[in-house]
Amino acid sequence: MTTDVLTKHNVQILGNASSDKVLLFAHGFGSDQTSWRLVAPAFAADYRLVLFDLPGCGRSQADENETLHHTRLESYAQDILDICEALDLEEVQLVAHSVSSMTATLVALKHPNLITRLVFISASPRYIHDQDYVGSFDQATADEILAEMSQNYFQWVRKYAPSIMNTPKQPLLSAEFSKTLLRLRPDYAFLTFSLILKSDYRREVSQLKLPTLILQAENDPFVAKAVSKYLHQAIRGSQLHWIDAKGHFPQLSNPQAVIAALKDFLH
Repeated sequence: MTTDVLTKHNVQILGNASSDKVLLFAHGFGSDQTSWRLVAPAFAADYRLVLFDLPGCGRSQADENETLHHTRLESYAQDILDICEALDLEEVQLVAHSVSSMTATLVALKHPNLITRLVFISASPRYIHDQDYVGSFDQATADEILAEMSQNYFQWVRKYAPSIMNTPKQPLLSAEFSKTLLRLRPDYAFLTFSLILKSDYRREVSQLKLPTLILQAENDPFVAKAVSKYLHQAIRGSQLHWIDAKGHFPQLSNPQAVIAALKDFLH
């Protein structure tokens, strides 16, 4: 089982192999573990680093049937738990990007003794406005995004990748994100993105009792500032740190700021 799990998720173990401090990095939708390449090496001397690819992403070896059955975030949470079990990990500090922050929440709630600290980067418990809750989109905008995606996935990627990255002075980042998005099967991409936009994990994040750092770019087109402030208020004792960066991927657009905030929190 161990070999199957590690191969299936293309698990890479880097850094200090003898360290009892473990940093597990979970990437977000449409990317893969390479999205951590500018941040993870800064922790290699002191931590055992664990990186992986979610089903359907990067070099994951998960078969298509299994990938298409990931219709709930609980399935992705189980992927993380399987990796931790295969590596016999304990007291993990989990750094998660975007939707994986909610997956990390599910892991922490299910196995509170496994995760000791959480770091959310560009996280949202709900993307669509709801009564007194200010999200990032209204329902009509969310429906329009999904309609465009279902009609022509490749055209949608050409439009979506630059807007979500929001780094016109760093065009290679948009090109990189487009490339990883286009590796996804369109039906799997639509299934997953629909799941993300329709998700609501406000109740779950309010139950977290772990030290949690919320990192958010000052200008993220996919996560409104009000959402980050909501998370900060909902998670007791959490820290909210604004990153001087544009876009949804501050670990790529301003990695040094992310590294500095992580080191301050983890140490």
